[in-house]
Amino acid sequence: MKRKIDYKDYLDKVKGCFAGKAAIGTMGAPYEGVKMRMELKYRPEMTDAALPNDDLDLQVLWLDVVQKYGADFTSRQLLQRFCEYCDYSPGEYAVMRKNYLCGIYPPYSGSYRNDFYRQGMGCPIRSEIWACLAPGEPKLAAEYASRDGVLDHEGESVYAEMFFAAAEAEAFFESDMERLIEVGLSVIPSDCKFAGLVKYVCELCETYSDMETIHAWILDRYGHPDCTNLFQNMGVTLAALLLCGGDPIKTGMTALNCGFDTDCTCASAGAMLGIILGGESFSELTGLYDLKYVLSVRSEGHGDRTDVLAEQIASLGTALPHNKTEIENAPDAKYEFEPAPDYVFEYEYRGKPCVSPCKSCKVDIKIRHKGRIDGRLVIKCPKTLCCLSGEALAEGEDEVIIKREFEIVAGTRVFPMKNVIELELHTEDGVYTDSFGICCADVWRVDGPIWRTEPSLEPTALEGGKSYWSLMKPGKTEGENADNVRDFHLDFARDTDTEYLDRDSLFEYFKWGYLDGRIKRYFYREEDSFKLSDISGFYGPCVFYMSQILLSDTEKDVYIQFGRSAPFELYLNGELLAKRDDCDTFTSENVHISGVKLKAGENRLVLRLTQINADSKWSLVFSYGATCAEHLTDLSSKKI
Repeated sequence: MKRKIDYKDYLDKVKGCFAGKAAIGTMGAPYEGVKMRMELKYRPEMTDAALPNDDLDLQVLWLDVVQKYGADFTSRQLLQRFCEYCDYSPGEYAVMRKNYLCGIYPPYSGSYRNDFYRQGMGCPIRSEIWACLAPGEPKLAAEYASRDGVLDHEGESVYAEMFFAAAEAEAFFESDMERLIEVGLSVIPSDCKFAGLVKYVCELCETYSDMETIHAWILDRYGHPDCTNLFQNMGVTLAALLLCGGDPIKTGMTALNCGFDTDCTCASAGAMLGIILGGESFSELTGLYDLKYVLSVRSEGHGDRTDVLAEQIASLGTALPHNKTEIENAPDAKYEFEPAPDYVFEYEYRGKPCVSPCKSCKVDIKIRHKGRIDGRLVIKCPKTLCCLSGEALAEGEDEVIIKREFEIVAGTRVFPMKNVIELELHTEDGVYTDSFGICCADVWRVDGPIWRTEPSLEPTALEGGKSYWSLMKPGKTEGENADNVRDFHLDFARDTDTEYLDRDSLFEYFKWGYLDGRIKRYFYREEDSFKLSDISGFYGPCVFYMSQILLSDTEKDVYIQFGRSAPFELYLNGELLAKRDDCDTFTSENVHISGVKLKAGENRLVLRLTQINADSKWSLVFSYGATCAEHLTDLSSKKI
């Protein structure tokens, strides 16, 4: 038997959801990124000035997609909408946009090149629309949310969005927060890290009654330097919901005063309470009526009031199929959804969607059709790549999987990041086309490791039976002498200034191997970030030089986003662009470099990397802006 909800009540709860999302999210927006506890007091003006927020922006774009395609919308359609109608690209959004432009679609758009942001808040904050389109159907809401989450995340962040979508869908019929949490947990793996967070927060809220203590314990177990990391922030949202008795202002201020990703923690809590309370009760409790919202994406026809947006979402919700819920007394909602294409193409990479001279890329090409598939698949590769097996017969019922392997053409010396493979399916009914991408790893020449002892010794220093003890500077104390010996035995010199090699020599022809007193080799970088352990097993302080010929079709003014955990120097065409001598917590963009000019044709890029500890990590991306900007995809690297 289906659960029943009257349309008036359904609409009221959708209105409450987006009123809470906008108002309580606005409360937190000015404090986003503050990493300290605050003691702010609520002021009415904190909620009366709507601010643009990606928490809501993207959900409006998703509404456009579902209005067009109905319940059968795909992840790829969502991502296409984002890339065409959203101009900003912070963090994981920039990664998914770059992947899409390279022909790498969900779920790989959320995992490839995204090691730092894949557990971010970007998708858990987009759960509300899926709950509102599947009221009382947690599994369906979670399934919708999973199609969304994989655009820019994988694993735990996707589970978090599924959890909140399911709990919010259940909130159309249930108000007990502990029961809603149980429902949310039922749609995600019981052994995932996010489920562990949820259970831990519940335990903390049973043990302690003050948010300060609970917050401290959340950070003790889940604290992360990225203010947008999901665990610490979703923990705050859940704790505020459990502690504050359903009061939206108190809940929002409790979450806000914990700091970090405050617009998100507040907005998610506000949306949940908005569904539970409904729009009328939310307004009565808060004194907030006729709420506005502001978009920073291109989407028309939704007005600027949350109630108007809610009416459109509720109308769409009545037109979608429901398995377990019946919306009674709903007005007629007529939508003519675009049918799915006759043939649907999907791509599954067996490994990374990347190829190098040392590594092929295996892809399963899936073709789905409502009837029997009977055709011939023609595969057209760009000049850099070749398909080992060529065209194939596509024959079978409903779905055909064609396994293919792609390699870089022998003798290739230029490796474009973007390589789009065109497909043509020839059938009796016509020719159906699609495309997908495989990225080329960019090629670097590597010289190193370069290291020296301290004190610095010549190979002849110990001739004649001289002891190395005689080479050490005597200490003033017994302990200092012991330190000197220990350093001599276990450490290498930590040198961030000495220029061991002439940079011009790094672009001369070389043979792979040990030559001229150092090892020279190629390194094919498959992702934006890399560790020195990807190149060498050398353990301890040392210097590596990495050099690259970077090709650009035109002269460009660009920016560089550089991530690092250890010292580096970065040179472009002989000019020092940036240098750091200390260590740092790695992010994918510790250093932002502006005023970078790429020449048309060849550009010489040199990295001098100093490894301090057992391993170090760096990341290098060219973008159109210093931050929140699209990454370049039209660059190539050339083998030296």
